[in-house]
Amino acid sequence: MKQFYRKNRYNRIILSICIVMLGWVSNANASDTSAFRRFFTTNIDYGVDAHFSLGGSLPVNFPREIREIESYNPGLQTGIGVHATKWLSDTKDWGIRLQAGVERKGMKTEARVKNYLTEIIRDQSSVRGYYTGLVKTEVGNTFVVIPVSLVYGLSDRVNLYGGFRASFVIDKGFKGYVSDGYLRQGTPVGTKISFEDGSRAAYDFSSEVNPVQWGTQLGAEWAWRNNLKIFSHIDYTFTSLLDEDFSAISFNMHNIYLNIGFGYNF
Repeated sequence: MKQFYRKNRYNRIILSICIVMLGWVSNANASDTSAFRRFFTTNIDYGVDAHFSLGGSLPVNFPREIREIESYNPGLQTGIGVHATKWLSDTKDWGIRLQAGVERKGMKTEARVKNYLTEIIRDQSSVRGYYTGLVKTEVGNTFVVIPVSLVYGLSDRVNLYGGFRASFVIDKGFKGYVSDGYLRQGTPVGTKISFEDGSRAAYDFSSEVNPVQWGTQLGAEWAWRNNLKIFSHIDYTFTSLLDEDFSAISFNMHNIYLNIGFGYNF
């Protein structure tokens, strides 16, 4: 039921974005010649786009607690959006672009760690300590994103763009489990709790995912044919994925993704 609700919420957001896009197109086709209308119909491009993402939630400096990455699965991470680019001149050398979209970002990893600070659920109670062994993590978050970019027309077919983006989390996921190792409760020399012969303990930090995240994006797009384009950009969040006051993990993680997709300009 919960997954069904999340799926319906995702679909409602997509529908809302499509309605906004239709409103923009209606403005673009309006015959009113007022200054307000001219702003939205002269030297302005409207478009829709879709992309998939490859990356993860990563620490900026690789922590010494993580000794080995045994597996990494980016999964299928996708996004859709709409955008409007207002060119500052008839030659379309420079412009300002406003975007709005919904995207999914996530990954699955397995890592060998040593003295890794964490908090697990054991016998329905939280136990905090330093873990040595295998940690499996699954991250999956859905965002409403609003990027604002400066666009440079490198040629008739190629544009470069970059700027800031705000991300608002609408579906949080950061969970996993530990196995094949042991936890030192409280301190690195505390009481030892072993996980062997297939035993494991879960953790769930989903509620600690930062609800608002700020970052940047840099990319390029190429006009393929007619109104179709292909694009790629890199996203990096300055804000930590988990709340900065959260202390059950000793290092910050940031979303870093390469996005590749296609779009259509009206």
